[in-house]
Amino acid sequence: MLHIYMPGLGYPSKENRYGDGQIITDGNNYLIIDAFCGNMADTFIKKLKTWRVKSPILAISHAHYDHYDGISKIIKDSYFSPKILYCYDPESLKAGLSNNKGSKEVKSDISSLQSIINLAKDKGITVKYLKHGDLITHKDIKFKVYRVQPTKVADDDNEGWSYVNDGSLCFYFYEIGYWTSGDGPERIYDVITSVGAKVKFFKIPHHGNNCTKSQAIGLKKQGAHFCWYNHLEPDGIGTTEFTAYGARRCKQNGITVLDSHTDINILAYDKHTYIFHNAKLLTTYDCSYAGKNTLNEPSVNVVREVFMNKFGAGDLRITNLINAGLDPFKTNKQVTFVYNLAKQIIDGDNSYGKNQARIQNIDNKFGLGYGQLVQDEINSLLNAKSKKW
Repeated sequence: MLHIYMPGLGYPSKENRYGDGQIITDGNNYLIIDAFCGNMADTFIKKLKTWRVKSPILAISHAHYDHYDGISKIIKDSYFSPKILYCYDPESLKAGLSNNKGSKEVKSDISSLQSIINLAKDKGITVKYLKHGDLITHKDIKFKVYRVQPTKVADDDNEGWSYVNDGSLCFYFYEIGYWTSGDGPERIYDVITSVGAKVKFFKIPHHGNNCTKSQAIGLKKQGAHFCWYNHLEPDGIGTTEFTAYGARRCKQNGITVLDSHTDINILAYDKHTYIFHNAKLLTTYDCSYAGKNTLNEPSVNVVREVFMNKFGAGDLRITNLINAGLDPFKTNKQVTFVYNLAKQIIDGDNSYGKNQARIQNIDNKFGLGYGQLVQDEINSLLNAKSKKW
């Protein structure tokens, strides 16, 4: 089983720039691609600790603070013992050095990345430089690497952002048709098609305003139906210049856009990929990944804990169930069954008897413990004006 997780960023009252971060896991290995910055990096690290992720595999898409700050914090935190740090060779940025203003920023990027590399090496972490065309495998986590680095910084690029952004590492999880990167490439469709990738679900580069209408149309035609981006806009998709014009263009041209106000979860097993968002299953599509479903059916105690809100609500519940090794489909089915049966009995169904006999009859038919659970939900529904689960 593969699980790809993009944490929710909340609903901002103003534009908040937290950067990027996501986790890809097969249940044993945890690949972290970027890890946000500032408070969001701290929140992300707390999540990793809650999940008991001790030895992650780290990857930095490019040398900008809002992507590498959290990675740096993970390396410094004594709780973690990372296996590997993936990044590109800082030497590869030196082609952008010249005497123009833009190259001053490139020098800073080289220095920042080299500092993280030195920090990792000091802790005994293996550092591996990724380059265009690499194939990386960690058991069930398999991806191809693509990178197109511009050869120079334009004279009018006063900060050198475009040079480093467009040279972001791209990670293509070919078995499930998922493509993700950092702030680039600028012409994402052109790059995807140039390397023969077949993308069904993708992350809009952080500077998504670079995704033009023609690029969005091309992505749709080649088979991409869903995408996601870090929603930094309180007024909706495409309302600020920083990130989301590309999201708006994708949406206008028939690609479903998921914002990361709340968690996004992707599950893959048995040659199917499932996308969860806004507390529901959005879609299922075929893929070549044939790993088995390793998620467990819920016990009656798990179902009780869901009613007690121990797994949270909405997208957070789906995330927590998956991370606990529980099947969200089957768990929701059991929760819905208990709720509906309780409501059915309240509405006058006496087919299971009354009082202790009803509890025993439900236990006999559906399993030990379900009778009392249904009775508890009956009591809860009768004693509350509304029940949210």
